[in-house]
Amino acid sequence: MNRCRFHKIWTIAIVAGLLGSLAIAAPAYNASHSAPRTVFLTLPDTAPQPDLSLRLTQDQSGHWILWIETTHFQFTDICAAVAQAAPIGHAHIIIDGRKVGSAYGPVYDLGALQAGPHQISVTLRGQDHRALIGKDGLIMAEVTLIAT
Repeated sequence: MNRCRFHKIWTIAIVAGLLGSLAIAAPAYNASHSAPRTVFLTLPDTAPQPDLSLRLTQDQSGHWILWIETTHFQFTDICAAVAQAAPIGHAHIIIDGRKVGSAYGPVYDLGALQAGPHQISVTLRGQDHRALIGKDGLIMAEVTLIAT
């Protein structure tokens, strides 16, 4: 019984030590005050910054078509393990907080949507799927659709 208590205390001490070392190392890990590399792809300030706007239409079958209008951004379906900091890639489509797909071109068929309001968000991504960050932050756009 004493051995079991000692084992639990020892395990807790090891976990606490590891968590403590992470808390100490975390500020140094991102000391440059930039976005974490594994999540974001920061575009150089000298490059033209992409613009993004969204437009929705409904086709005859009742499907909603999302038009992703960009400037200074090139869509591609070519992915890379590590992308250059360039405005080339694809877009992630999010409806009501849930990712529904990726757009490799400026037109995306959302399909038929249930009646009611829907928040549609689009985020531009690099060729390695990291979210693009420009001078003004995350390059994204949102639109609200009220489907009938």
